[in-house]
Amino acid sequence: MNDIFGINGIQKFRNRSVLSSQYLPDQLVGREEQVKEVASLIRPVLHHGEPVNALISGKKGTGKTTVVRFVLKQLTGTIEKEGLNVVPVFINCRKINTTSKIILEILDKVSPETEVPKTGLSMGKYYRALWKALNEKRTTIIVVFDEIEALKNHSILYDLSHAGENMSIEDDIFIGIIGITDDMFFSGRIEQNIVSSLQHRNIVYPPYSKVQIEQILNGRCAIAFEEDIVEKEVIPLCAELSGEEHDSGKSLRLLERAGDIADSSNAEKVTENHVLLANEEMGDNYLVSSLENLPIHSKLVLLSIIRLTRELNDKITTGQIETLYRKFCDRIGTNPLGRTSVSGIVSEFDMKGIISAPVRSRGRYGKTRLVSMRKNPQKIENTLYSDYRLKEL
Repeated sequence: MNDIFGINGIQKFRNRSVLSSQYLPDQLVGREEQVKEVASLIRPVLHHGEPVNALISGKKGTGKTTVVRFVLKQLTGTIEKEGLNVVPVFINCRKINTTSKIILEILDKVSPETEVPKTGLSMGKYYRALWKALNEKRTTIIVVFDEIEALKNHSILYDLSHAGENMSIEDDIFIGIIGITDDMFFSGRIEQNIVSSLQHRNIVYPPYSKVQIEQILNGRCAIAFEEDIVEKEVIPLCAELSGEEHDSGKSLRLLERAGDIADSSNAEKVTENHVLLANEEMGDNYLVSSLENLPIHSKLVLLSIIRLTRELNDKITTGQIETLYRKFCDRIGTNPLGRTSVSGIVSEFDMKGIISAPVRSRGRYGKTRLVSMRKNPQKIENTLYSDYRLKEL
């Protein structure tokens, strides 16, 4: 039979699972302080105290989710060792984003034997089932909302954080909330009474340095690949191509895909050329994926830029962008962000290389950005229109 899987060729991978985003190393490069900070949020529960709520934000690929998962893994070990009645609940809001589904997920972790219908109950009954389970089990929970910007209804943050004050749960039972987001302006996009009710700590993760990305890749490479299979130039190139913000996730995907390309062609080693081929192949897919996951206001700002640059056939100003953006908000029935937030979104797209937006002086009229597109506007526009909310614009 033909060797369709190529197992008789030169083996490249030893354990490729370590290149996955799900892999948790024993130590995290360049995130020692962040690990300590997240641990300090949770530490009070080890002495039957109340955890500290937090919102962790930062650019994509800065290790936010990895740090929290790392700390929760350590917490689980401590809970088992000390016999504590604490349950961590990790929720990816891209997959579980409605209030009823979130409550059911928490119930499944706290009291799996509790039977609650998946549909058909009022929201009040779902909450009462949760409060009853927490009180009967005497359980404190730490709920992590990863990609929190994808939540359908932010009121669950208010309801969970006020459970103790409303006497829904006993006074020695607590609910801690940790939100994780790539959206640096998330707290400005939700109702301020919810923000204030959380009484949370804002934590912003800085980007990795190129050196740190290389350290991460070297550590994974030593486990993932057979010895002497990856040429020494590969790791620095993957780090270089991870973007101006040094996205750790992108660098790992580049390394894995380069290994795939080398493996499928039965090359003797993984080389720089394989990395360049992987980068070219991933470029469009990565851009489309990142645009699909943008918050609605970021999509509206980007669509405004595309429309204006096409209509005016020239560089445009942030003032022009804001004007059209506000019209779009009105047409889809959403409240617009303020001028500072819009300017911040424009800056984000500039840093990602999607647009060029240098600051120019206007003399006594102050400063403005002159914005133009860098990436293919038609491809970006088609991707934005995959969001049903934008189809009428």
